[in-house]
Amino acid sequence: MERHTKPLAAFCLAAFLAGACGRQPDEAPESTFSYETWDSAGVQIAENFGIPAAEASWSVAARPSVRIGGDSGGSAAMFTMAAQATRLGDGRIVVLEYTESELRFFDENGVHLRTVEGRGDGPREFEGAPTFVRLPGDTLLVVALGRQVFFDPGGDYIRDERIDARRHFSGNTEPCSMVTILSDGSFVVCVFFPTGDSTGRYASRVGRVIRFPSDDALVPLGGYSEDYWGFFQPFTWIASGGSPPVVAIANNLAYSIEVWHPDGHLSRIIRRPDGLRAPTSTEISAGAEHLERAYGLSFRDRQPPELVPPAFGLTVGAAGDVWIRREPFVPDYEESVFDIFDRDGRFRGEVRFEGYFWLYEVGDDYVLGMRLDALDVPYVQLHRLDRGPS
Repeated sequence: MERHTKPLAAFCLAAFLAGACGRQPDEAPESTFSYETWDSAGVQIAENFGIPAAEASWSVAARPSVRIGGDSGGSAAMFTMAAQATRLGDGRIVVLEYTESELRFFDENGVHLRTVEGRGDGPREFEGAPTFVRLPGDTLLVVALGRQVFFDPGGDYIRDERIDARRHFSGNTEPCSMVTILSDGSFVVCVFFPTGDSTGRYASRVGRVIRFPSDDALVPLGGYSEDYWGFFQPFTWIASGGSPPVVAIANNLAYSIEVWHPDGHLSRIIRRPDGLRAPTSTEISAGAEHLERAYGLSFRDRQPPELVPPAFGLTVGAAGDVWIRREPFVPDYEESVFDIFDRDGRFRGEVRFEGYFWLYEVGDDYVLGMRLDALDVPYVQLHRLDRGPS
């Protein structure tokens, strides 16, 4: 399994959460945090330096309170590619198994309850669905090929709606990042600017993120960029969540995250200037090998980048908090590292997980994700989250 390619959700990417809370070194400087007003629009900039004090840091329990996977829970718990998962209000966990096109329901302890099959192209079917979202009231919206399929919290079919592909995807408008649907059920696409390249083999592109609500309005959000031939293939990450909902956009040119209201108002910019680091020799070797194998590009005799891009994953939690995955996609992971910012943009510390971890969802008091074991067997796990003193 090649784990250093672009994830699925544009078609998923498996991973997981096995870890332990990262402890900061004693000699690390305490964080400073300040707001500044940026231009006439009055957008606030949250500037973070250093490491927060222990009492101001958030932590995640080392042991999962719920673990689903392998042969411990029967065939329903044996995942091939768990594309997405969510926890419902009553504690049940729903997992989208991409390979089998199934929604699998488990109780609060991880015991299988029901499987909703989605193969086919008729009503209620969602073959090829790369992701789903949990809407208010725990309605489940599955994004299938050419339509949206709605299920109630118990897994019973409600309705499906056709997607107007000509409206959403035409001309220079395409899906972008790993996200095509936001937490409120609206679409997000990118309008790409002309590159002047007539070959169709885009090495890099820039564009604008556009949100499509349920009506005919178009809401411009932040900028978008991608560079598939770059050393670490940096591209823009988009995520949404929170109540009221926000849209976070992380451009990999600098450690800077834009937080937007769905109506197109830029609410905040989060920065952590001292959070960047140099790549390790393992990351350089893995990046060069992947680019040579995938694109025929040789970086063996080139100078590697001085800094690793800041984001390799992005999640917005239930409280509007922002979680940034920091580690590049390499074949063998010793740990996965996340930077955490609360809804005000304050840095709440670094959390480290053993092995490869992909974050699905952050609730008020839990994180839900997927881990691959040494044999690449996926496990969906729920860990308790301590947000510290309020």
